[in-house]
Amino acid sequence: MIELYTKNGKLHKLESIQNMTDEQMDFISIRFYDYKEEDLNWVKSNFNIDLSIMNHVEDIEISSHFQENDYQSSFHFSLPQYKQKNLMVEESLFVVLTEERVFGFFNSSLGDYFTDIYGHKFDSRMNTLYQVEDLFKFLIEFLSDYYADITENIAKRIKQLASRVLVKKEFMEDDLDTITQLNFNNILIKESLNEFRRILRLHKKGVRESKSSVKDKIDEELNDLAVVSDYIQFNFDRLDDLKENISNKIELEQNKIFKLLTMVTFCISMPTLIAGIYGMNFQNMPELATKYGYLFALIAMLLSVVIPLVYFKRKKWL
Repeated sequence: MIELYTKNGKLHKLESIQNMTDEQMDFISIRFYDYKEEDLNWVKSNFNIDLSIMNHVEDIEISSHFQENDYQSSFHFSLPQYKQKNLMVEESLFVVLTEERVFGFFNSSLGDYFTDIYGHKFDSRMNTLYQVEDLFKFLIEFLSDYYADITENIAKRIKQLASRVLVKKEFMEDDLDTITQLNFNNILIKESLNEFRRILRLHKKGVRESKSSVKDKIDEELNDLAVVSDYIQFNFDRLDDLKENISNKIELEQNKIFKLLTMVTFCISMPTLIAGIYGMNFQNMPELATKYGYLFALIAMLLSVVIPLVYFKRKKWL
């Protein structure tokens, strides 16, 4: 699907570039959802746009995330997105700015947040987005909000887990796995946020003085992102505390089990020893010939169980 915003302030939604009219060609912003190779070729041939940044998705160099020349600025944002119920993956968003147009390339795997929420917010502010600079400021503001939202989502999950483990004192076998998942998601957010901040700083250096409003907006968002970064670190700290608390609880439970097994073993061993001795049935065992030998053996076995239990109880080991 294609969404484009023309210079006369109208929003158009198309199924393919083949359906585009001459009037719609006069756009200021265009967004490709689930873009195809023919869409990329159309952009390159009609607007002389360099899309080489899309060929280096796996590279870690900054050049794979930000490229700039006299004609355009290209951005590659790696955004954390829930692929499964509790596990995040990184998805790519590509944006190209020229003097007159903004090109956005979205993947549907980014989910409803971008395909729906971004479009909804964009539609609600169309009347204020007249220039490329306005569109870019809107984009970085939206992405900043996105990082804040997913960080808050992680914080809520941590709070729910902490409430159950620390307040209700309930924990399950898979809680450590849950903490590992949350920690992994938090790492993805942290890495992505750091990359986003680095891209903004690099772009700010190339912004002309005549576009001071863009620089001011970048500074504003960088300040907001610094707060988000601090909150991400706070999430790491809370996860470490939770992991340590659960590990301590598990260790205490294991110690209780080992202690109980030790006491049970001790209590069983003495009666077993007594039964084993008299079970040898040697001829030179006068107790076997006595009238109360059997009763004596039973009492000895019973006392060998009761006395340790009383001792353990007084020591508060039971």
